Amino acid sequence: MQSIFLALKRRFFVERRDSSEVQTSNDLMHKKGQTIVLVDEEESQLPETMEQAELVNCSEMTKIYYPSRNDPEAVEIYYSDMDCLAPGAFLSSTVMNFYIRHLQQRTSSTGGGQCDYHFFNTYFYKKLKEAVSNKKGDRGTFFIKFRRWWRGVNIFQKAYVILPIHEDLHWSLVIICIPDKHDKSGPIILHLDSLGLHFSRSIIDKVKSFLIEEWNHLSQGTAPPDDLPISDQIWNNLPRRIDEEIITVPQQKNDYDCGIFVLYFMERFIEDAPERLERENLAMFGKQWFKVEEASRLRGKIRKLLLQEFRNANPLQFLIKR
Repeated sequence: MQSIFLALKRRFFVERRDSSEVQTSNDLMHKKGQTIVLVDEEESQLPETMEQAELVNCSEMTKIYYPSRNDPEAVEIYYSDMDCLAPGAFLSSTVMNFYIRHLQQRTSSTGGGQCDYHFFNTYFYKKLKEAVSNKKGDRGTFFIKFRRWWRGVNIFQKAYVILPIHEDLHWSLVIICIPDKHDKSGPIILHLDSLGLHFSRSIIDKVKSFLIEEWNHLSQGTAPPDDLPISDQIWNNLPRRIDEEIITVPQQKNDYDCGIFVLYFMERFIEDAPERLERENLAMFGKQWFKVEEASRLRGKIRKLLLQEFRNANPLQFLIKR
């Protein structure tokens, strides 16, 4: 019955999209010939400073690297990528990754935050699926290459691992919470979905397989890795101690804001979460966690941030109309 409901729900939203407008090269989708229903009246007009700002003599192919060209994880962003921030448009992976890196920069600049969070980009989950779907005999070999995605990082030392999910033209979010050494619970996998379109069980199982595979790799020594926040008892039995929770969250009121909601989930979680999450902290979630309009306004905020980045990178081309 649940599968029928989800199928009908997915069909309702997907049929409203014009599939001919899907550009698979950059995940960018626009609404054309369709009435746009705005969640918030403020979304119908960009802040005055944004509407007045433009790059002079700047083509759509003008690009920047965020946070810098020398950063090994820099996001390459073209001026045309901001098209997906227009009202009613679906966010592209490029813009999603820009704001993920922005949040990562914020957490690392607040003192110790860099040690508490690990962010994967939007392309990671596809590779994770390939890794865990490999046959047992080939999985170990595949994971050797796959580990390049988090080279030099022990994810079990992090308080939180942030993992955006993109499947079936929809975005949702997984947060892996690693417990404190004094906590008797194991890691908790949270799944947050602003439309309830993704099959949580399948996603959680894949993420759990990823954690177990990494645990097997790190457990090859005779003793647990140094500086683990997890108790030895939990670590030694970790495959059986991974918990999961499908989180109730505010729901978007349209079919195009799923990417915006995933980014806002990340932002609010970083603001609200304790240093290490315990089960009683899950009460912070719920349908009243935040107002839907707050998430929708993030679209304008990201556009403003990107305009500022282009202004900083191209000061001679940038002009504020008077």
